[in-house]
Amino acid sequence: MKKILLVSFVFISAGGFAQPYSNSWIDYTKTYFKFNIAKNGLFRIQQSALNSIGLGNTPAEQFQLWRNGEQVSLYTSTSTGPLGPSGYIEFLGLMNDGKKDTKLYRDPDYQLSDHYSLQTDTAAYFLTVNPSGGNLRFINSPNNVSGNTLPQEPYFMNTKGIYFNNKINMGYGLNLGEYVYSSSYDIGEGWTSNDVAPGFAASLFLDSLNIFTTGPAAGYSH
Repeated sequence: MKKILLVSFVFISAGGFAQPYSNSWIDYTKTYFKFNIAKNGLFRIQQSALNSIGLGNTPAEQFQLWRNGEQVSLYTSTSTGPLGPSGYIEFLGLMNDGKKDTKLYRDPDYQLSDHYSLQTDTAAYFLTVNPSGGNLRFINSPNNVSGNTLPQEPYFMNTKGIYFNNKINMGYGLNLGEYVYSSSYDIGEGWTSNDVAPGFAASLFLDSLNIFTTGPAAGYSH
C-alpha cells in the first residue's frame, strides 16, 4: 500500500550547529529540508509539496535524501528534468529503530533488541539538491525472462519476527526496600512483552511456517 507523505518541511541553514552524532555526511554549502517519519512504508512527495518550498523546478536527477547519515535511494516519476505538475518522488521510509541506541549502553550486548528505540519512533529525513551527481536511484528495468536458463527455485526461506513493545523493562536494579534501577543503559533494559507469571500467560501463534512441505524445517530462536 502506498502512503502519501504530506510533507511538513523544516528549513535547516547550511551554517548548522553541532549535534551529538557525526555530521560528516552534511555538505555545509547545501540547504537541507527536514521532515519526520514514524512508520514504515512507501512514501511519496508530490511536486506541489516541492513547489511550496521552492524546489518545484529542480531537475529530478539532482534530488538527494538522507537518513541517519546515510543516503536513501529514490524513485522519481521523471528520470531527468523538472517534475511535471503530477510528478513525484518516492522512497521506502523507515521509522526510527534502536540501532543507534546501542552506543548508549554500558555494554552493547546489554541491549535486548535494536528493533525499537527507547528514545523515539520518529526518524528525521533530510532532502537536499545535489547537482554534482552520485544520487542513489531506483530505476525501471524490463523483466525479460525469455532467455533465462536458471532453474526454478522450489522454495525460499523467510524470517518472521515478533518484537514486543508492550512495556519497558527497567534493566538492572537492586531491592533496597523498593527497586532502585541503574541510571545507565544497563543489562536487560528495553522494550518487552507484558509480565508473564501465573495467571498472566502470554501465547503466540505463528501459522503457515512450512508451506512447502518437502523443504527444510523452519528454525526458531528466542
